[in-house]
Amino acid sequence: MLISDVLTEIFEYLDDRDEIIGSQKTFRSLYSCLLVNRRWCESAVSILWRSPFHRCHKRGGKILVQTLLNCLNVEEREDLYDDGICLPFNKSDCPIFDYPNFLKNLDYYQMILYVRSWCTSVLNVNSDQYVVATLRSLLRLFAGRSASLSTLTIRSAGLDDDKFSLLASPEIHSLIKPVKHLTISCYFPRDTLLIALAKNCRNLHSIRINNLSSYDEMSIQNAKKLCTLIESQRGLKQIIFSRCKAFINIILPSLSKQKRTLKHIGFHGINFEDCCKWDALKSCTKLEKLDIRDCYNMDFNMISPLFKSHHRNLKDVGIHSCEPFEVNDELEAWAYMINCRRRRRNSSSSSSS
Repeated sequence: MLISDVLTEIFEYLDDRDEIIGSQKTFRSLYSCLLVNRRWCESAVSILWRSPFHRCHKRGGKILVQTLLNCLNVEEREDLYDDGICLPFNKSDCPIFDYPNFLKNLDYYQMILYVRSWCTSVLNVNSDQYVVATLRSLLRLFAGRSASLSTLTIRSAGLDDDKFSLLASPEIHSLIKPVKHLTISCYFPRDTLLIALAKNCRNLHSIRINNLSSYDEMSIQNAKKLCTLIESQRGLKQIIFSRCKAFINIILPSLSKQKRTLKHIGFHGINFEDCCKWDALKSCTKLEKLDIRDCYNMDFNMISPLFKSHHRNLKDVGIHSCEPFEVNDELEAWAYMINCRRRRRNSSSSSSS
């Protein structure tokens, strides 16, 4: 094994450890590695820059955006100039590495915040026109430098729909097409984005849906678009719903389209009021893990298909603090039976070996 491969293994460990710690002092170990020598720098820089918008605080976000903009060539800067942003080209400002190419994980909401901060402090303007223009240039930059996204996080309160619509632009399809892990939080962005995701991101391994609570007609239509996104996947393995107060009745039946591939389903803090029967869960015969916690407004009729299912691959069932309590108790008894079956199988395997 080459020494660069060994260094990468070590730096991957440091990166994983720092993410678990999650304090303000995280990633200092990797930053220190940049200063040892060129070989260490080359091995560490790709890891640090694969999640750039996750790693820095607000003050560092402006520097991050400026560093990425410094990667633009003359032609790309002219596009910004046409949008009213003058970014002079200076060879001394050009970064040593092609940082955009390293991008793997994108928190788009965080990116919007940092771009807005850069526009305010560097351009001395607080206009959405310049924020959108800068975001567009950066997304084009990522796509043009062959960045291959693995994780995409979309968090919106419905106030930045014009900025989220940029992700649906045909010129950046190559950027979002490889995404394997998608998180959608809060208010749905415009349905153009959901349509684009359903069309271009068809190889998702996991989807996480958080904080859905709006009840207006547009949100209902977008929930149906989200169903299309789920149904369009070729091999979805995991889906998690968290703190959703609406739409679960609309979305749940779409899981049956992934019945041959889904291995992990999670419900965390879900309002199941007027929810349909869980026939879609019953149909997921490859299911290995089911996690239901802090959910409410559940009833026996809704969960009854679970007790008639033949989930032979189911190994891990977690039921915690659901309401009403009698439904929780029934689910816990069923979970106990499933988990005991798993322990018996493990015991038999150990004895035979």
